[in-house]
Amino acid sequence: MKVLLHLVCIVLFVAFTTASILEDFIADEIENDELFLEKRAPCPTITFPCGRGTVMPNVCQNMRTAIAKGHPTRLHRITDSKAIAKNRRDSGCTRMRKTPGNNCDEYPFASSREGGAGAEIKLVPSRENSKQGGLLGAFYRKHKIGNGGCYNVRV
Repeated sequence: MKVLLHLVCIVLFVAFTTASILEDFIADEIENDELFLEKRAPCPTITFPCGRGTVMPNVCQNMRTAIAKGHPTRLHRITDSKAIAKNRRDSGCTRMRKTPGNNCDEYPFASSREGGAGAEIKLVPSRENSKQGGLLGAFYRKHKIGNGGCYNVRV
């Protein structure tokens, strides 16, 4: 009888210990899967209105040229104003000779981690550049793209 009681105690101990370990393991796996899914969430896509009759043909041409030369269409936002200013300087935009009604457009954008040195730059009408910047800013807000957040560019 004592042997049977000890055996029952051992079996119950093993059963509860195993259940507790499995429960912890399953909880960790679910948490890891959730983190994995969060990291793998798709990046939203901004599609610029670059079709026939576009109001920003020069900006569209600059983006198309940059992408054709191999610049990426998947970008990662940066929000630090000093880093954005550095990207703008490194792109060459600040050294470009300005003319009235025009300013420098760069792709990849200065507000992206991929921007900066080597970006495709072009002098474009200020109103086109402002339109592009407005669309990009609204896109960032709508999709809650924060620092480091990814997004795709379609032209």
